[in-house]
Amino acid sequence: MAKKKILIVDDDEQVLAMLNELLEEEGYLIEISPGGEDALSKVAGKNYHLVISDVRMPGIDGFEVLQRVKDLHRKTKVILMTGYTDDYDISDALILGADDYITKPFDVDKVVLTINNLLA
Repeated sequence: MAKKKILIVDDDEQVLAMLNELLEEEGYLIEISPGGEDALSKVAGKNYHLVISDVRMPGIDGFEVLQRVKDLHRKTKVILMTGYTDDYDISDALILGADDYITKPFDVDKVVLTINNLLA
């Protein structure tokens, strides 16, 4: 079976590196993107099984990434990440069509479980 492709979008290099390593170890094909604009150019040219995006980034934020990914590829799953655990970000993410959300700092086991369940 072909490996599932995941795009990780975050303006924090440490988050990108950590998720990249974690998810490659799980057997996924990973691409990383340092921001929303770069992510959208990648999504326009390629189909991913999952896009994981930070919510709060300069320029194009995670909500816009979510909406544009869903416009281009309805079947692509999207998980939004936020360090802000207020209900505003989380409920907005789900209302706008996110398939799930992850809060920072990460519980690594929960991240892996969430992604594996979403892509099963």
